[in-house]
Amino acid sequence: MSAAWIFDFDGVLVNTMETHFACYSQALAEAGVPIDKAQFFSQAGMTGREQISWFARKAGISVDADAVYRRKGEIFRERNPEAKKIDCMVELLHLLRSAGLRIAIATGSSRPSVQPVIDQFDLAADALVTSEDVQRGKPHPDLFLLAAERLGVPPEQCVVVEDSDVGIECAKRAGMRALRFFDRA
Repeated sequence: MSAAWIFDFDGVLVNTMETHFACYSQALAEAGVPIDKAQFFSQAGMTGREQISWFARKAGISVDADAVYRRKGEIFRERNPEAKKIDCMVELLHLLRSAGLRIAIATGSSRPSVQPVIDQFDLAADALVTSEDVQRGKPHPDLFLLAAERLGVPPEQCVVVEDSDVGIECAKRAGMRALRFFDRA
């Protein structure tokens, strides 16, 4: 029996990945670092700093990952992106929450980028774990293990809802069951 459900954010509860990609592209371009869209999406779940460092290493360019990440955040706020909720997943979150199950959101995104969307769509959860809360992003299990800890539930009693290969791998490394969501929109 699952005592808790842990939801990824981008690509599971809301569609914001294209906006994130555009913002990372601009910030990295300003730093002289090329970015590949397919690679970026395949690494979804890594923290922003990890993504930046990965692309900079690949290009052989030294950058201040923190500065580029701050710039990405500025660009994101300037765009004031319109997040679109994924109705069936938001409905699932609300259904599980109303059934009394423990719910967490665990995301490689930053708290400032997700909190306004959580508030906008009433995605309140018992725990929120973001990139600021861990040293390593997905596929390392840190995000999901911290979410389980904050929920007070053993990892083996958690189900993770994910949309990426990296996220599924992360759930398995955490000793959790995973449910793969494919957005057909």
